[in-house]
Order: sequence, then structure tokens, then C-alpha cells
Amino acid sequence: MILRSKQKIAFLSLLLIFSTQTLSAIPSKLPDDVAAFLIKREACDHWRGEEGYDAERQADIDWAICTTCPGTDAKLSFLKKKYRNNKVISEKLNQLWPVVEPEDKEATKEICKKVRKPAYQK
Repeated sequence: MILRSKQKIAFLSLLLIFSTQTLSAIPSKLPDDVAAFLIKREACDHWRGEEGYDAERQADIDWAICTTCPGTDAKLSFLKKKYRNNKVISEKLNQLWPVVEPEDKEATKEICKKVRKPAYQK
């Protein structure tokens, strides 16, 4: 298909308009602190929902929870305050449960000290 000069300009103009509209519909990259938190919290939420069908599996789950969940409640609260004026980030953070950690943080630390690292991670 051979396009004449005016057709080429019209085609390229439409392509440019379409591409800029498409790109503006894609959410911008999240700040690094938010992205890192969401990855950690997603891992925490995943492991909290897993079933320990035997002792080995439960030990793996306990290890994963102890390495991904501590501190996420406070971090979520901090990020919500930090980005309270950013609608996109606030909506993302508001989808998460505000409290997933036990109230007794010291008891949790003691339990996590006793949890073993899974053999496949050594």
C-alpha cells in the first residue's frame, strides 16, 4: 500500500494521537518504597493463607511468615500517610488489611527466633 504525502501525515498523526492516549491509560510506575512494600506484603498475605498439612510444610510456612510479615502493619500505616494525597497509591494501599501482625510483637519475635530455615534455602 502506497500512501501519498498527505495520507502519510494523517496516518502518522493518528498513530501519534493513539499511542499517547494509550500510554496515558497505563498507570505510571509506583515509587520504589511502595513497590518493594507491595511485593513483601503480597508474600506475607500469600503465606498467611497457606495450609500446613504436615510438620515440614508448617515449618516452611512459619519461616516464610516470619521473614515477610513483621513490620508490614507499621510500614503500611507509614506509606498511607506519606502518599495520602496520591489517589492511585492510596487506592492500592487501601485494598490491604491494615493489621495482619499479632498485637504482641515481642512474643512474635520469640516465636520467629525458634523457627528454622527450610532445608532448600540453606
